Amino acid sequence: MVLLSSGASRVGADGYRNPPPTAEGLAKGSANAAFVDDASATFYNPANLGMQTEKSLVVAGTFARSETTYSPLPGVELKSDDPLQVLPNIFYSQPVGLEGLVVGLGLSTPYGQNVSWDAVTLVNPATGVVEAVPYEAEVVVLNINPTASAKLRENLYLGIGADIFYSDFTLKALFPSGDPTAPFDVEGSGDGWGIGANVGLTWLPAEGHRVALTYRSRVDVTYKGDFKADYPNTGDFQTTLKYPNTFGVGYGVQVRDNVQVEALVEWLEWSVNDTQTIDAGGAEIALDNSWDDTFTLNCGIDWAATDALAVRAGYTYLPSPIPDGSASPLLPDLDRHVLGIGFGCLMGMHQLDLAYSYSIYDDRETTTGTYEVDSNLVSMTYSLSF
Repeated sequence: MVLLSSGASRVGADGYRNPPPTAEGLAKGSANAAFVDDASATFYNPANLGMQTEKSLVVAGTFARSETTYSPLPGVELKSDDPLQVLPNIFYSQPVGLEGLVVGLGLSTPYGQNVSWDAVTLVNPATGVVEAVPYEAEVVVLNINPTASAKLRENLYLGIGADIFYSDFTLKALFPSGDPTAPFDVEGSGDGWGIGANVGLTWLPAEGHRVALTYRSRVDVTYKGDFKADYPNTGDFQTTLKYPNTFGVGYGVQVRDNVQVEALVEWLEWSVNDTQTIDAGGAEIALDNSWDDTFTLNCGIDWAATDALAVRAGYTYLPSPIPDGSASPLLPDLDRHVLGIGFGCLMGMHQLDLAYSYSIYDDRETTTGTYEVDSNLVSMTYSLSF
């Protein structure tokens, strides 16, 4: 049962964090905290809402496709069967009352994604199923994010908000039955809520320069649901996933009237997932995941080629928080370099943004095999200012 449970927190990428929610952020390598100027500031940096003078609506969707190649033995290659993932996000903001006072609401998918394998291919043909073989897992997170921002001084803005998570989780595995050729097929699933907070501060030290500080608190979600299996001892399923404290420091420069350059460093406290307790079918298991904290490095450029067309590019370095000893087919989570490119087209009150990113993954070799990952992301965003 321990091996079955060990897949519970290993779903997604960058731990289990999703890519940035808008095409602008994806193209700029996630470096969007200093110059974000629409309702999506609710996500990137709530302080920047205070600079807005109009109502803003942002509707975005990211389409992700990835494939993992797992080689448990030399000459043997297994490929995951991951579905196309669609990550929807929507943001709205509007000024209220005093100058510089702006409120916003975000509905975003900051964590999640899923992975799926053909269960039979993960079974060692020489032994059959003699231990649990997790083959499919999914985590979906919706963040309800009410936010408010205020202008403290001519060059200083503060934003605060709540992060209200609703999430569901599913894990499927083959489990030994006593006959290695006829395993049980089991499934644990549950949902739950969690709450946290976020804060942002933007300082304009000189004309054309911005410093952005952001923080999102840890959110714990306890999943409660059912443990199902084709044997008698089914029952409840319960576990807790911990979404990490995240600190960000961004710096942006308007190098020319039509060119902005931005950098962002983030620290994520993934070590909150060092240990985990799971109740599956009445059995309580304590796990040692041994996750590490990480720093991510992001930079991006935005060039307004014309009054109606912006061209963007960016780079992100994402180290994995998961050590070799904790890697598995459900989440190999390799270190990777992400290259982004995109453009935005402005048509009066309307704006359409498109972006594409490609990840270059470092290969990972562990005692249980080697992993390679290939992934592609496409993002589209529609924005309205009115």
